[in-house]
Amino acid sequence: MAIKLRKSIRIDPVDISEKSSVGIRLPFNKTKIFDLDYTTRDHARSKLINVLLTSPGERLNQPLFGAGLKNRLFQQNTPIAGDELRSIVTPQIEQYIPEIKIKNIALKDGGLQGHILYVTVNYSLVNNNEEDSVSLSFVNDNYENTN
Repeated sequence: MAIKLRKSIRIDPVDISEKSSVGIRLPFNKTKIFDLDYTTRDHARSKLINVLLTSPGERLNQPLFGAGLKNRLFQQNTPIAGDELRSIVTPQIEQYIPEIKIKNIALKDGGLQGHILYVTVNYSLVNNNEEDSVSLSFVNDNYENTN
């Protein structure tokens, strides 16, 4: 009888202890202010969301941090705009989240008269090639439908 071995898994050294956290989960929660991430995968996801939601100049002492996707809400969705967005998001992720590798950045507009922007980032972790994705939508809060 043959024994079938599982595929080997590379674990980040930070993930060894289940009781110690890797970092603080972002964005903050309203019920509990500080939720914690206990794995590198969860913390990389939190950091990616933080980079995508932050606008340049918003973070103290780091004026270049953030992709500024909210500022792109009213730009037309053309192939050039998509490439420009990717050229802004990619260096931000490479600089501030070196533990992930970007597979694809997709954007789609829609909603009432195009006042919604959907962004999906597909990525994999560098240490174990585990794939994940983050999807965010940006809405103009000041827009009111007059019809």
